[in-house]
Amino acid sequence: MTSSSETPRKKAAAGLLGRPALIAIAIAAILLVGFAWMAFQRMGGQGQGWSSPPPAVETVIAGIEPVQAEVSAIGTLEADQSIVVTPEISGIVTSIDFEDGQRLEQGDLIVTLNDEDLKARLQQAEAQLTLSQANFERARKLVSRGSGTKRSRDEALNALKSAEAQRALAQAALDKGTIRAAFSGIVGLRQVSLGQYVTPGQPIATLADVDNLRIDFRVSEIYLTEVEKGQTVDITFDALPGETFRGTVSAIDPVIDVEGRAIKVRALLANNEGRLRPGLFGRVKIVTQTRDSIVVPEQAIISTAGSDATGSKAVFVVSEDGKAHMRPVELGVRQPGKVEIRSGVKEGERVITAGQMKVRDGAPVQPIELKKKASESEAPTDGAAQ
Repeated sequence: MTSSSETPRKKAAAGLLGRPALIAIAIAAILLVGFAWMAFQRMGGQGQGWSSPPPAVETVIAGIEPVQAEVSAIGTLEADQSIVVTPEISGIVTSIDFEDGQRLEQGDLIVTLNDEDLKARLQQAEAQLTLSQANFERARKLVSRGSGTKRSRDEALNALKSAEAQRALAQAALDKGTIRAAFSGIVGLRQVSLGQYVTPGQPIATLADVDNLRIDFRVSEIYLTEVEKGQTVDITFDALPGETFRGTVSAIDPVIDVEGRAIKVRALLANNEGRLRPGLFGRVKIVTQTRDSIVVPEQAIISTAGSDATGSKAVFVVSEDGKAHMRPVELGVRQPGKVEIRSGVKEGERVITAGQMKVRDGAPVQPIELKKKASESEAPTDGAAQ
């Protein structure tokens, strides 16, 4: 009885132990088939004559285009001539002959001071001059007749010259009572009132020549040999978006700033329409050189591991046999959407611009050339992207 009852138990236990083994064998078989399929795909399916298609990539033909080497800087617009109008003598303001913001021509009257005492001094000096002239004439005639001395004549001549100087001094003081525009320009806000007593050096208003403006800026010392007097500069202002104003380099500071290692440069520009005002913030661009060079779209550039933190730059070039080869390149001037290639790519070579993530060095690719059109800045179609 005992032996007959143990036999079914042993069979049941054997069945329970066999199920996990069968499951493990099945999983191993599935993994083995999966690894075999992956290896088969990597080998190109040569055993059955199958092959996966090479990845499609967008390409352009590297061509030569004119490239402009530029120097950029920022500066503040200033009037070529700007002064603070102040009196040279003390006095009471008797006349204000300008309006705030008015345009004045050279010599126009700005302010008149009380000049009654100055006129009196001038009359006194003129009377003394008349007397001195008469005394000198009498002394000269007496000497010519032999009845006078030369010393008396010389003393009369000295008195005459002193009287002339006193008259000139009184006339200069009277002229300082009327303040005029030293040059043509726009007068600012007045800072004095009618009847106010002013002293020498007290501000009356500002006068600025806004027809001719200048902008001072700094460039790095590495551009010492590239920036020259007479070069044309393009200036843009944030206050006038979309507009470019043209000026000319008028002067370059002969001394380099040792603190910023920069060169001071001054450019002049005309304000014919009167839209510019001193104090505007400007962005300056100087085209130092124009050369023909190889240019490719900026998206063709990829970064590779390098010795420095930024790494080096490279592109994928498609050879005649349809394989992609990575080329290290030296970049030059960057333009909107484009970049100059100084070395690494030759004219006429096919450069990959999209799909680099699917490409391995030396692997075959399927190039799709993008035609260079006027609308080349537009995004590629969905079909080309796929």
